[in-house]
Amino acid sequence: MLTTINSPVSATPISAAELQKQADVMREKGESLKAIDLYNQAIVRYQEGKETVNMIGALTGRLLSWKHLFYKTEDKIYAIFVRKEAEAMLEIAKEHQLFDKFHLIHFLYGTSAMLLKDYPTAEEEFGQAVKFYPYNNAEKGDWIGHLGEATYKNDKKEEGKKLILQGVQIIEENSSQLDSFLFNVWVSGAYLRLAKLLELDNIEESHFYLNQAKQIIDSDERLVIRKQQLASFTKSSVS
Repeated sequence: MLTTINSPVSATPISAAELQKQADVMREKGESLKAIDLYNQAIVRYQEGKETVNMIGALTGRLLSWKHLFYKTEDKIYAIFVRKEAEAMLEIAKEHQLFDKFHLIHFLYGTSAMLLKDYPTAEEEFGQAVKFYPYNNAEKGDWIGHLGEATYKNDKKEEGKKLILQGVQIIEENSSQLDSFLFNVWVSGAYLRLAKLLELDNIEESHFYLNQAKQIIDSDERLVIRKQQLASFTKSSVS
């Protein structure tokens, strides 16, 4: 009588999309190194499948992980990594004619310029990002807030403050499009930026916006990165 031997079934490889999803979760938990490792795996899988558009998303996540490491350590090397990621994404977008990604790359260039304290470049890049952003939605409000911060730091303080508040208004007007996590991330981020910017110029307003940010951050345990940023600012605050 013949005995049938069943071959072991190999485990199904995790898809690039699932790896990216796991990386996004790790990033928002503040576990940047784990996130970067997962993004690297996702990027390789996307490239194997010639999924260049999706790969841009994973590259963006990796860039944001470097940014979080910069905020955590204040090590300029991580800011340089952010800049180089943005440069690589621009070359990939040009190579594959991904013109619909150029607004995103302008935004990421602006992000790297902010970390490197190149505020004129940051204002220019964020301005281009907002100009070419294709939708009038909540995310555009977040981007306008970043433009406002760069504008403020480029010695146009009143204009910068107005832009940040305009961004918050746009986010609030489009809040029905968002889950509560993104809404809380973006609005608390805008208020925290205002608190930092106004600390030396108008301490009362700085306290007001800090309290606005704190209320949102304290109400949502998912805002791990924001909690770290709030603690860092509170510790270093002059008041």
